[in-house]
Amino acid sequence: YADSEDPGLTVRFPLVDRPNESLLVWTTTPWTLPANVAAAVHPELAYVRVRQGEDELWVGKGALKSAVKDSFEVLEEVPGSALVGWRYRWAYDALPAVRSAFEENRYEHRVIEWQDVTEDEGTGIVHVAPGAGAEDFQLSKSLGLPVIAPLREDGHYLPGFDWLSGLDAHGVTARIVEDLEQRGFFYHLEPYTHRYPHCWRC
Repeated sequence: YADSEDPGLTVRFPLVDRPNESLLVWTTTPWTLPANVAAAVHPELAYVRVRQGEDELWVGKGALKSAVKDSFEVLEEVPGSALVGWRYRWAYDALPAVRSAFEENRYEHRVIEWQDVTEDEGTGIVHVAPGAGAEDFQLSKSLGLPVIAPLREDGHYLPGFDWLSGLDAHGVTARIVEDLEQRGFFYHLEPYTHRYPHCWRC
């Protein structure tokens, strides 16, 4: 583990069955976002729906002040268990690798419960990409989630990821942010310093 400054990126996951409502989801690894399969909440934590302009956003109550920027109005509070099963759409659903994995598993993006979710950082809602992280992979095995592995061993995107294919994962943050901004999925970006595991072999 070493101190690392990474992009703290907050994005919107628009809910399928709840018009004008989105989950606010945070990550320090934007390169993993095209491989997203689920959003995780803690079943016993409180979550709130807030209105901000014309948008309604879901976020962990304990993360509210740091996660939601500018003024907002709290509309509703429920336990995380109430969100489990909600379906959402995502910016990269049309990527061939994603479409193939979802069709093969007859799966849709959904909210799942995970006891490891906290409100210590981010939004209280965790982006889950089983093909891009050890903890996420173990979770996927226990819940039967599809696994989308986005990278070759040299850290470049595999075929099936459209404009990302062949790009180095370490250099795509700005392009992913720009893409999400253009398509309405972006919420906020700020530098985030934390202790992060690095592989001494590479």
